Amino acid sequence: MKGVAKNALVHRWGVPAVMAGVLLLSLALLGSGVWLMQLERGARAVNRGELDAAASIYASAERPFASVSVLAWLFPDHYSRSIFPQVALLYGRGKINEAVGKLEQAATVVPSLTEHPEYEFWSGNVLLRQALDTDDPDVIMKNLFAAGEQYRKGVVAMPDDWDLKYNYELVQYLIAQQESENKKEESRIKSILERMRTVTEPGEKEPPPPEKRG
Repeated sequence: MKGVAKNALVHRWGVPAVMAGVLLLSLALLGSGVWLMQLERGARAVNRGELDAAASIYASAERPFASVSVLAWLFPDHYSRSIFPQVALLYGRGKINEAVGKLEQAATVVPSLTEHPEYEFWSGNVLLRQALDTDDPDVIMKNLFAAGEQYRKGVVAMPDDWDLKYNYELVQYLIAQQESENKKEESRIKSILERMRTVTEPGEKEPPPPEKRG
């Protein structure tokens, strides 16, 4: 009798549990399908040049991860697909600080994304743009080296990505050019200082004129 009762309980609770699981899975797949359609709509809007609409669509695709942060941790690839297009749009429109903020947000929510080649690509891009937008030689070199390191890591992870390769080579060229300019400037300054020393250093004093007689 006990075995029969146990089987009855399993039948009573097991079947509804399975049905509930199937329902939840169906809802999850449905939600995933709707979410993927959002990404497609965003990509089509970008292709049509409707950048404001695209930004709004991608922000909407990010919203579930913002509302339930654990989703971003559980599904980092899905999360990244809503983040990186927003970074690309901000970068393309010259909103570099906002692009940096979006990358920093992604790194905070899912730290492992910093190892993603696309994160390294866009991180390198914003650092390169920051280097090009200043006249301070120290800031230029600092950002160029940082951009080069981001591109290098991206190339290591994805050796066949030609955008990463091109940008890495470009940064190496710019670093060489900047170092050459810095050396020329140092040489010019040194030459000016040498001339100034020559002019200002006291020479031998001439003897005083003889006294007049009478």
